[in-house]
Amino acid sequence: MTSLDIAPPLSAHQRVASNDIDVLHDTVEPFAVGHDLQACKPDIPLDGLVNALNVGAVNLVWVRYGGGGVIVDTPPTEGHFAMCAPIAPMGVEYRATKNRETAGGSLVLSHDEAMRMRPHPTLGCLVIATSTGRLADHLADHLGRDYTAPLRFHNVDKPAITSPSIVERTWRYVCDVLDHATEHGGLHPLAERTLEEALLTSILLGLPHTGVESLTQPHRKIPHYLAGFIREWVEANHHRPIGVTDIAVAVGVGVRQLQAICQDEWGLTPTQLLRGVRLDHARAALSVARPGPRTITDVAEAAGYLHMSRFAAHYRQRFGETPTQTLKRP
Repeated sequence: MTSLDIAPPLSAHQRVASNDIDVLHDTVEPFAVGHDLQACKPDIPLDGLVNALNVGAVNLVWVRYGGGGVIVDTPPTEGHFAMCAPIAPMGVEYRATKNRETAGGSLVLSHDEAMRMRPHPTLGCLVIATSTGRLADHLADHLGRDYTAPLRFHNVDKPAITSPSIVERTWRYVCDVLDHATEHGGLHPLAERTLEEALLTSILLGLPHTGVESLTQPHRKIPHYLAGFIREWVEANHHRPIGVTDIAVAVGVGVRQLQAICQDEWGLTPTQLLRGVRLDHARAALSVARPGPRTITDVAEAAGYLHMSRFAAHYRQRFGETPTQTLKRP
């Protein structure tokens, strides 16, 4: 099987298939950044395809142009963040400095310099776009304080916190979940929030940016009197589409500080704490439910699970029995 035989990312979210360069441009632009297109070989008809959707404040769009390919010209992104993940090596030129390179992984578009790119005609390119403000908010949620300095990603000398491969692994996982979610009636709000935060977190960890130093500072010690409030708030809000950052904001601490409290108090991560509370309520619901074809599925989805196998594994690990055994018990 070749790469051409593999379904492209976001196949379940096709927006348009067209050989009209203007139609392809107008479909991509709302999900990416401002750009212009010109055909490399106008005498060869294009065979374009655009798959795209929003995940919270993050836009994902995969596009292939076909034919003889196109040249993509982008202006400076300024206050926006846009990252290209070409499926095959892509030629890149920075218009002001005349620097040229071949991008084979995560390529952040310049905040202050126009660029020219030539994506592979048939394998295409995925674009992840959001605002630097949303990324700064996510960073501030983690730190537990405002992050007021301009957040910039392109042309930053400091290294990233971890390997850039985390970005690709995350967007591939997110795209896979999004494609399979359509088979189950769409994406649950809790899952959407989780996927959005996963993308934002991978970007902050896997790409160099001006906020790296803030992320590497040690967290301050937090008194454990907050532990009771943390558990009470999780118990009261477990049914809502909340994530770790929501817990931290409600308590008034940063994500790292929240992690320290949960680890010191219960030996758990905040995610494990939230999962445990949801599983406890799922077991209570199954204990009084009437068996039916969707009973376990409905309970699992209410607990934030998309995959029944994962729900069953976590359930059995916590309670020593399967959801079906709980449901069938008199």
